[in-house]
Amino acid sequence: MVLEKKSEITRFQILVETAASQPQIKQSEIAASLGITPQAVSEYIKNLIEDGLITSGGRGQYKVTPLGVEAIIAGARELQDYSKFVLDNVVGQVSVWPAIAAADLKKGSPVRLFMDCGILYAGSGAEGAEGVAAGDARRGEDVGVKDLRGLISLNTESVRIIKIPPVEIGGSKSCDVEKLKHELEGLVGVAGIEALAALNRAGVKPDVMFAAAEVLAEAAVKGVKGTLVITADLAPQAIQKFEATGVAYTIVDIGLR
Repeated sequence: MVLEKKSEITRFQILVETAASQPQIKQSEIAASLGITPQAVSEYIKNLIEDGLITSGGRGQYKVTPLGVEAIIAGARELQDYSKFVLDNVVGQVSVWPAIAAADLKKGSPVRLFMDCGILYAGSGAEGAEGVAAGDARRGEDVGVKDLRGLISLNTESVRIIKIPPVEIGGSKSCDVEKLKHELEGLVGVAGIEALAALNRAGVKPDVMFAAAEVLAEAAVKGVKGTLVITADLAPQAIQKFEATGVAYTIVDIGLR
């Protein structure tokens, strides 16, 4: 099912992009369109070929098979059914949106909903979705917003990945601690004992110690930058999570000695 996992959504999108551009497709353009790496696109296409949904004629020549067309139709119908469910049963029931008051608000006053550092705020301004305060609220309090119109701007951020070698080849002791401190930005997450030891040596306490890749991915989607300090052998799984959620990332060399 397309909506079962985020990786299945990406797989479906690549299948559709291939059908739209066949027979000559450019993996770099698909990667840019979906916000993932060309390497990830190549891996997905390889799996689609193995599953008989795409055939390869070499030199960037790809064609969706009849089985692939059936998969596209089935996926499109699933998305259509889900969209109908959301519009009929979810959106229609959301009459009041909770937000943090960015200023003192009076019941019935017009407000704008906007995101800041991953938090939804209600206040004044030229940008953001329009609504009406459902009650009085002082700055910093929660307030309901009704009669919502328009879209809430959502600017995604990226994640910086700093890999720490496993203990067998030096661990945290082989890291340039000063460079590590310099490269940290935003929300700092850690995964792996060696990575935690490296932050300890740098005198930095991480913001996130459990499920760090998942937390940083969600934060990036909501517009919050982050840094993942991670033991090298755990990095591939984390990278896969970022690519599955469409979060851009960079890998930083901290000058291992």
